[in-house]
Amino acid sequence: MNDYLDRVEAQLTELTERGAHRRLRARRPMLGPARSARPGGASRPPRRRAEALAFLAGLAVVAAVVAIVLVNVHGSTPHNNASSAARSATESTSTTTTASSATTRTLPSATAPTSISIPIPAKFAPQSFTAVGELTWWLLGPAPCTFAGETPPCGEILRTTDGGRSFVGIEAPRATLSTSTAGTIGYSQLRFADAKNGFAFGPSLYATHNGGVSWSAVDVGGAVRDLEISAGEAYAVVTAGASNAGRLMRSPVGRDDWTALSAAGEVSGGLWVLGREVIVQSGSGGGFGTTVLVSVNGGASFGRHPAPSPGLPCDFQAQSAPVIWAHCATGTESGVWFSSDFGANFVSGQRAGGAPPLPNSAVFAAASNTTAVVGYQQLYRTADSGATYTPVKITQSPAADSQVVAWAYLGFTNSTHGIGLGYVGSVAQANERPFYTTDAGQSYHLVPLP
Repeated sequence: MNDYLDRVEAQLTELTERGAHRRLRARRPMLGPARSARPGGASRPPRRRAEALAFLAGLAVVAAVVAIVLVNVHGSTPHNNASSAARSATESTSTTTTASSATTRTLPSATAPTSISIPIPAKFAPQSFTAVGELTWWLLGPAPCTFAGETPPCGEILRTTDGGRSFVGIEAPRATLSTSTAGTIGYSQLRFADAKNGFAFGPSLYATHNGGVSWSAVDVGGAVRDLEISAGEAYAVVTAGASNAGRLMRSPVGRDDWTALSAAGEVSGGLWVLGREVIVQSGSGGGFGTTVLVSVNGGASFGRHPAPSPGLPCDFQAQSAPVIWAHCATGTESGVWFSSDFGANFVSGQRAGGAPPLPNSAVFAAASNTTAVVGYQQLYRTADSGATYTPVKITQSPAADSQVVAWAYLGFTNSTHGIGLGYVGSVAQANERPFYTTDAGQSYHLVPLP
């Protein structure tokens, strides 16, 4: 009991010195723009008034804490509630619609953008995933159009801040939802840099800087075929006309200020960024896709190295320098390669077997410098840089009456947590479902959607 009173006394001292209202506001995640300006341009309250408010708030907290102390003194036994503890931990760590008309949506107010929420469609089928940590991620999928002037198909975004235990619906750009970045209009993929700044792309580009309250079209002079984000910068492969080769462009995530990185020359795809490390496949040189371009200074200059599968598309991934993974088409089957020197040399990442031959359409994701998952109908995991592979366990909910027949996407948010999008029952966009791993890809479980 004495220890408890000591802790209470320390908390009261801190609240009195700092102001209780400041601590409580600081714990709230900011999902919309900061409200630094007051309505009508009014100035901040004088400092003396702010100090008075802090003192009054402190007194209120003192009264509440005294009441709690009295309850504890009179014999109450404190105990932990598992769900409450999990919710508190989540708050402290926070880095196609059933509606038929616009009137059914809860529109955001100018002063409370975090309140935005729209109905979540039944049987939501995500086609793109993005995350800013193991708990906070977004899913993009088809939804019925709900605003005048929209042309089907339309999209909607689901956001979770508790690792998929609950979701809210937020608006996607009011434009056509495409099924591929190779389309001619609309968008098909989603990337968020943080709770406020996000991009919908492929082939058109749209940006939000207020957490999805509003989206604006961004003209970068061509079609955006790929986009990745790291260290406060967004990078995009932009093509013009029917060409498969284009420019590498970059913009700060907080504003739409895109410039070409001329040092890269023509690029074709395989974009990956990690801090200041930028990896992309060339679109020129000895032939289309024959060279891997690697920058360690944010695209100011690039080293050029032979591609693992020259002339064919690759996906590059890096989780910690200087290791780079590559998953490439080979003409008949896909292959995995591994480099420990920033791409100067690649060795086979399927050396001792354990995984059968996989088609070019197989998916791949690296969790760390040694661990990765690859597969098409069945997923396989390596924990020794590709020396051996073991089958991955997939757990479905009791309500799921079919198994995953193919995988459309794999990705990791850190070395242990990641998402896979799998087709359940048959290969159709309407059958895509999210699966979550918390053990570096050893197993995946179905994420129930509302």
